[in-house]
Amino acid sequence: MPADTDPATVTRTLIAPIHFQLTVTADPLEPAAVDQAAQIALAAAHAGVLRPGRGRGN
Repeated sequence: MPADTDPATVTRTLIAPIHFQLTVTADPLEPAAVDQAAQIALAAAHAGVLRPGRGRGN
């Protein structure tokens, strides 16, 4: 994982799909969905996508 990975962005990337499922769809949250969200957030972080200056129109 790049040293300049933004921890807040990693956290948002992890929590967003979980929050969406709980608040918008009201579907029960399965452990597999949480695992998948974690895998996606970590993969994005390792790929360098969650560094400062990436995303949000930058």
